[in-house]
Amino acid sequence: MKDRTAFYLWIGFTLICVLAGINAYVNFRQTFDAAQERIEMQKQLNKELLEKTSCVSTKDSLFRENTKLSIYKTLTQAMVYRDDITKQLKYKVGEMVYIKSDSARVVIEDIVIGGSKYNFYVKYKVKYKDNTSQELVPELIY
Repeated sequence: MKDRTAFYLWIGFTLICVLAGINAYVNFRQTFDAAQERIEMQKQLNKELLEKTSCVSTKDSLFRENTKLSIYKTLTQAMVYRDDITKQLKYKVGEMVYIKSDSARVVIEDIVIGGSKYNFYVKYKVKYKDNTSQELVPELIY
């Protein structure tokens, strides 16, 4: 009976050791996998922080450039406005035209465009032979 009890104790002890080993191995794998996952997440976080820093730096430099160029925004809009209107006009700068009032030949020196968003005017600045200038509406030129 003592041999049998010792045998069962030995089997129980061995079984407990095997189960403890399996438990230790499973805990080790879980801890190792969690550590690997943490390392991967840390690498991804570092990469995202680097990209964010790069984006912030790019954003700041673009903001700086936009700030420098913003003083030309009104001028650029005025130029686009002027070009849109002058495309529709019959006569261009430098052309020789006649004035309806006295049929004098004049040269268009400049096109004067003014007004606001909803109301504008267009006038031709013309130069006579004697170097005098006058602003005329397009209806007075042919």
